[in-house]
Amino acid sequence: MAGSAVLGLLIYAGFFYANQRRSSATEEPKELHPPYPTQKQAEQESKDWIQRGGTYTVKSTHRIRRTVPLTRQEQRKLELLADEKRRAKIEADYEACLEQAATDLAKELCSFQQVPTNENQTAAGADQAGDRPATKVIEEVRVQTSTRPRRSCTPVSSYRRFNCVEVDVDRDAEVSAEQQESLEIRGYRQFRY
Repeated sequence: MAGSAVLGLLIYAGFFYANQRRSSATEEPKELHPPYPTQKQAEQESKDWIQRGGTYTVKSTHRIRRTVPLTRQEQRKLELLADEKRRAKIEADYEACLEQAATDLAKELCSFQQVPTNENQTAAGADQAGDRPATKVIEEVRVQTSTRPRRSCTPVSSYRRFNCVEVDVDRDAEVSAEQQESLEIRGYRQFRY
């Protein structure tokens, strides 16, 4: 009985392998034919693929500092501020003189006394235009945006193909210049000719 079971198993295995050989004999090995007969067609298809992928925006900001001359209105405002400062100093000096004056004559002399702050300046000429700035510093923030395709292709003529990649960013997304440097690759495709 054991011999018939072994014989049945061998016959079953023979039919199984014979059937496998027949089904595999009908399938011929496929050769890799390039899908595009010419380089121009492969290039056009890769360009269409890039266009269908959409774009994303890279936004970068730059701070620029520059010196510009003061306008007449700004110069006039500085003159008024300097006059107010000078007037406040004169009034403070007058108050200090009055507190130190012992007699009425000394108090009267306080109104005529104006001490220049430097030896080179006269009392009337203190804080002249040479002390005021003629320019100011302006800081501008410039924002540059550029639109980039999500997909790009590189020709590899030695292998007769275009190697294409798609970056891992959503369509119409906005990324910074720093983020753009670290984008991952989402997909890879070849267009052979």
